[in-house]
Amino acid sequence: MVSKWFVRKAHTLSFESSVNELWEIMSHWKERVVFITDAVEDKIVAYIRNTDVMPFLHDPEWEKRQVRELPFHTDLTYFQREADVLDFFKVFGEEVVLVQDQEGKPEGYLQREDILYYLLTSQSAHTDWMRSLLNSIPMGILITDPEGRIENFNAEVVRMVRVVPEKIRDTRANELLDPHIFRKVINNGEVILNQIIMTDSMAVLADFAPIRDQHAHITGAIIVLQDLPFIEKMALEMEAVKNLNTDLQGILSSIYDEILVLDEKGVLLRYSGSLIKDFWANDKEQLIGLNLMELEDEGTFFTAIVKKVMERMRKVSVTQKSSSGKNVLAVGNPIVDESGRLERIVIALRDITETVMLKEELLQAKKMSAQYKQELEHLRDQQQSAKQRQLIYASSKMEKLMNYIRKVAKSSSTVLLTGESGVGKEVFARTIYEWGARRSQPFVKVNCGAIPETLLESELFGYEKGAFTGASTSGKPGYFRMAHKGVLFLDEIAELPLGLQVKLLRVLQEREMIPLGGSEVVEVDVQIIAATNKNLERMVEEGLFREDLYYRLTVIPIVIPPLRERPEDIPLISLHFLHTFNEKYERSTQLSQDALDVLEAYSWPGNVRELQNIIERLVVTADEELIEAHHISPMLKKEKKRKFKERLTKIMPLKEATRAMEEQLISMAMDEYKTTSLAAKMLGVSQSTISRKYQEIQEKRSRGEQVGFKG
Repeated sequence: MVSKWFVRKAHTLSFESSVNELWEIMSHWKERVVFITDAVEDKIVAYIRNTDVMPFLHDPEWEKRQVRELPFHTDLTYFQREADVLDFFKVFGEEVVLVQDQEGKPEGYLQREDILYYLLTSQSAHTDWMRSLLNSIPMGILITDPEGRIENFNAEVVRMVRVVPEKIRDTRANELLDPHIFRKVINNGEVILNQIIMTDSMAVLADFAPIRDQHAHITGAIIVLQDLPFIEKMALEMEAVKNLNTDLQGILSSIYDEILVLDEKGVLLRYSGSLIKDFWANDKEQLIGLNLMELEDEGTFFTAIVKKVMERMRKVSVTQKSSSGKNVLAVGNPIVDESGRLERIVIALRDITETVMLKEELLQAKKMSAQYKQELEHLRDQQQSAKQRQLIYASSKMEKLMNYIRKVAKSSSTVLLTGESGVGKEVFARTIYEWGARRSQPFVKVNCGAIPETLLESELFGYEKGAFTGASTSGKPGYFRMAHKGVLFLDEIAELPLGLQVKLLRVLQEREMIPLGGSEVVEVDVQIIAATNKNLERMVEEGLFREDLYYRLTVIPIVIPPLRERPEDIPLISLHFLHTFNEKYERSTQLSQDALDVLEAYSWPGNVRELQNIIERLVVTADEELIEAHHISPMLKKEKKRKFKERLTKIMPLKEATRAMEEQLISMAMDEYKTTSLAAKMLGVSQSTISRKYQEIQEKRSRGEQVGFKG
């Protein structure tokens, strides 16, 4: 049962009371605790300590404020006056305990030291429990009265002072330990800690503190003893922990990242020494104990990453650019206990400003590298084209055509190349480009017949990002913009759909276009060289090709003659291809004169492309170094034999009839034997005669004149 004198008076105030009233009660009654009552329920609901009030006393404004604005405590424990020692033991760890009567009304309160004093001085049988508890504590505890008489002690005291229990009870504490320190505690009420006391029989570290009653009168002292070897061990452990902490702090400071440690609610607990310059708006010392999710000054950066870590319970990365221009990467990692409950959040911050700048510079360097690569490939293509696709000719017809091309190449006018398939329209287009003023700019080739109609518009004019489903996210410039300031070669222009012919016409007229999905006009400076093997005039008449576009394309029309109309070029072209493929396949094949005659006599419906393929096939498959006529003949298409009527239908001059018969015989011999040497042998004349006369026959045919007798 609690003695009446043992219970402290509970002074109360309401939440509406002023801070000044609260402090007057604490000062006048020397109370460390004042209780707060609820005006509605008229009962004690909280308490305030004097240490809770002290931080605000320097501010005069706080004296006028209400108690509810101070930090108060609601963790109240209640205690019946009729309680025995066992009940005291149950509330031993509580800071404040309210004492109630049988009707539950508060009569006063006890503090923790009151309960401890009662337990140590009580003569109840239940104190054996308390003594057992004290004996289990690895420190010596002495309770004395004001005169130093030892009223209670635990087993550790016996071990440390090396005196039997009976002698300890007969010895005063001020004699056993330091009398000067003991008198300061009793007389002045001082708390004196960490006093080393060494005698011949003991070496201890002692803490002295006074014991007060409810009126603040000193009624004795409590002395806590610690064995010096034990203290030394603890000190060594503390030193080890301190060194470990120093090492850890050094490691964290040397890490490039800045480390933050948060609790499970997002409150900043500690941080590493490394700081990201110009990133924090506040001093991080001021942020210790604050919830980073509530930092408005730092933007949504920490709110986002802490929230994501809490929600996802896994590693999360977030990047943000600060107001000072710093690019920072934050990686949040959750730390969980064995049950999977979140305990800590570790955030690593890294300044990636320089990395971002380097990345941008790298991208720029890659773009420049790609541009240089494209220019080198362009130069290499030019050199390769000049080597492999150079125009080889000896005929007067080609000489006349090349003089014309040399003249028109000086301008940037639109050119239309027409001719049969395989005559080498791309080679002529590149020749115009290489001889022109745009030779240092791009040459872009587009085969209008090789690109699907659905993609042709986007390929030619380009598109903006998101222009259609499946479009590249970065868009595409298109061939016209790729050929800006250069030449765009539109092969097989006749295959261009009518819808696109309108857009092409606008580009030719206005020198501007609008990419697919775009809204802004793009200016283009491009010379157009178009090519086709079809009759565009007939297509215009049939409504398959726009007439206005046709006239726009035929500013400079160039007709490329087929190979059969310039047979004297065949041997030169053949020898050129032979040299090229000998180098490619590391061969040393040669063409005999008969072989050249066979090639010259053939009509070449596939023109230069067919001749190139035949020469390559001969170089690859030839078993001998010298290629003869009989090696070539099987590879050539069988031409329909001309049927000549051998009878005259009317009388003609003998000289004209003789010439017609001669032409007919030479043509039949060449159709049969392919070479001038074999034909001369069968007709019984010299090879030079056959070569000369057969050349005249070919020229007549190219002019559309009659050869031999009229049918």
